[in-house]
Amino acid sequence: MPSVKPRINPKNKNVEPFDRMLRRFKKACERKGIVQECRDRQYYEKPNTKRNQKNQEIKRRKKIEAKRASMKGYRHIR
Repeated sequence: MPSVKPRINPKNKNVEPFDRMLRRFKKACERKGIVQECRDRQYYEKPNTKRNQKNQEIKRRKKIEAKRASMKGYRHIR
């Protein structure tokens, strides 16, 4: 987990406001991928299910590509 300390301006000794510090913390978590990992871990998905979804996506993509390839030489005449 990224650590975020309040920044202090050396010229006027002001401490960084909480909302800016919170925004920096959120950005740091986003860059590290922590939020996405939590979402992925929220629901366990069996390895077999993941594999099936991946295979179905490949089939779907191939089907679309084949359809586009067959339509390539076809022209619509009115």
